[in-house]
Amino acid sequence: MFGHPKELSVRPRGFRSPIRLRIKTTDSITYEQVLLEAEYAFDLPFSPKIIIDAGANIGMASIYFARRYPEAKIFAIEPETSNFALLVKNTRRYSAIIPIQAALWNRDGEICVTEPDPASGFRGKWAFVTREGRKGAKVRAVTMRTLMQEMRISAIDLAKIDVEGAEKEIFEETGWLAGLGCLIIELHDRLRPGCSQVVEQAMESFERTQRGEATFYVRRTKPAA
Repeated sequence: MFGHPKELSVRPRGFRSPIRLRIKTTDSITYEQVLLEAEYAFDLPFSPKIIIDAGANIGMASIYFARRYPEAKIFAIEPETSNFALLVKNTRRYSAIIPIQAALWNRDGEICVTEPDPASGFRGKWAFVTREGRKGAKVRAVTMRTLMQEMRISAIDLAKIDVEGAEKEIFEETGWLAGLGCLIIELHDRLRPGCSQVVEQAMESFERTQRGEATFYVRRTKPAA
């Protein structure tokens, strides 16, 4: 969407494959938080086999999950074109990661990817949101139910959702939560007021833990798929 910034290659200790990051973007912050500081580290009462990484960005969380849960299959969903291109580069040596260019939404069809409203306080050309309308680049919109049908997923063990406010649309339909074991989500009420309330209502039967910007919801007994 915004041209082709210069990239650099880094290789964390213990990694066989390098990580590509764009200079003068938020990529380095995401890399540090997810891979170096392990912000998604959490002891689960089960070993996830199916993982959804919604808002996968450039693939840091997907790579983290692939290394931590080597038996899992990971569906990395990212709508924005430049992010998705780097996601594909960064995950191509991880056979368990399946990149999908799409936006999770409350209907199937198309949605716009654009910059957030400046009044939200989110600035910079690397902050993207999905919204209805004509402004922005068009990308495929898909519901969680449709995604699961297409990928032949019967139940999701672990879902990480960081979608800049679209959580409000995603949680309008909650049937996909039936087999969910754990949700890791970043809530964006500054972008979409009411996000937290919608998610809290949907996850009321789960135990909630906060760690930094990430909220963890865990079902103590993982339901059978």
